[in-house]
Amino acid sequence: MQTATTGPERETVNANAEAPWGGDAVLAALLAGLDRCAHGMALLDAEGQAWFANTSARALFKRLAGDADADPQRLRWPSDRHAALAKVCGQGRRELVELRLPKGSVSVALLPVSLPDRQLAFALFGREEICGPVELQQFALRHQLTLAETQVLGALCKGLAANDIALVHGVARTTVLTQIAAIRTKTGSPSVRALLAMISRMPQLVPLMGVVH
Repeated sequence: MQTATTGPERETVNANAEAPWGGDAVLAALLAGLDRCAHGMALLDAEGQAWFANTSARALFKRLAGDADADPQRLRWPSDRHAALAKVCGQGRRELVELRLPKGSVSVALLPVSLPDRQLAFALFGREEICGPVELQQFALRHQLTLAETQVLGALCKGLAANDIALVHGVARTTVLTQIAAIRTKTGSPSVRALLAMISRMPQLVPLMGVVH
């Protein structure tokens, strides 16, 4: 990919840049890889039509529409955020927007992408959680956490405090504090904040059976 910048507010990506490899097989493999990413990714035109959306993005579009059975070939960008899309496709600007979901919200970065006959927007959706189930399992295995420690770590990633975790698991608060201390020791984390920062930097993947929400 090549990046051409014509000013501080304009950045376009040349989608026709030559690569040292190519062919349908490589493209198919790339698209399959994007479907394994927990971050939603999509290509949108100026009218809000999705030209491409990976598995995570399709699930998010359906939630935005409030229709779990929405046609995957007719996924559309929310009409109340078309102004941001117009700036990207019409002016080549980058935009960061917040989209409201039926429960919560999600941040989306919009980046301009140039084709020979039009300008598209590449949408990169943020995650709604620090750590998904795949990353949590991989992290726990890597650091040899016990099942109880893994459950406590998962609760910390959801923002629960030690008191709340103790209530949910039906154990004493001191037990949870001991488990947190063990997790920090095994991972070499000086604090819970550092521990969560370490997890948040992990590549995020969807489970083998699809997206979990």
